[in-house]
Amino acid sequence: MKNKRFSILMAVICGHLFLTNFVSAQSFETNPRVEIKNNSRETRKICMHKPKKITLFAIGCVELKNGESIYWNRKGVFTPFKMKIYKVRKVLDKYLYTRDLPADTGKIIIGTGGRFGFSRFKNIRKKYTLRVCNTRFPDKVYFVLGFETNYGTWTEGWWSVDKGACKDIPVSKRLKEKHNIPFGTFPRTFYYARTYNGAESLYWSGGEGDQNLCINNAKRFAKLQFKQDGTGIKTPQPCTAENEAFVRFRRVKDPSVKKEMYYLTF
Repeated sequence: MKNKRFSILMAVICGHLFLTNFVSAQSFETNPRVEIKNNSRETRKICMHKPKKITLFAIGCVELKNGESIYWNRKGVFTPFKMKIYKVRKVLDKYLYTRDLPADTGKIIIGTGGRFGFSRFKNIRKKYTLRVCNTRFPDKVYFVLGFETNYGTWTEGWWSVDKGACKDIPVSKRLKEKHNIPFGTFPRTFYYARTYNGAESLYWSGGEGDQNLCINNAKRFAKLQFKQDGTGIKTPQPCTAENEAFVRFRRVKDPSVKKEMYYLTF
């Protein structure tokens, strides 16, 4: 009888854990809210818990490789929460530390060792503008931008900027109008650029390991690169239309906290 009760109890616990992980995968990938970035130089497991002294079950867990970021959706429930950090290992993850965070946490940075930082929503800009300037080159620079969010990845172009001039791209406004991305979501931004001067043309492109995205070499375009279905799976879209080709993109440096403007300078 005792064995039977134990089996039932274990089944309930396992079922709860499975459901927790399933809900976790959904909530971490859809309707982004709190950005979590791993700068620890190692893979980290991050688990969210309710703000209790003893917490048996996590609200959700996610593994992030070094440099990866993700958005956690709390479904509008803004309460303090507890975050537990683990070092990922093959057999058993190693617990590192716990942080108690306020209800209005908007961005979390996991650093090396026990370094840990966060920003509150009031310190995070709601709208972002990219300022592109040509300060050095006599020829007009033509450029394409890539925007990666947890809703999907897009490329868009072409824009151009003359020497001594700057062009402001209202990134948040465009993403909201074109793809219904909510304000307050910062897209990881990439660029590919070139001049048109025959054999002396200049190119700005990424290298091995950088984002490989599709562009149209002959006309203006806005193209979806990947579809995401809420489970973290990216489905590449074809790049086979006339004048389309894959090129490597460079990453644009993110804006600093509290800054609406970020910059790309040629």
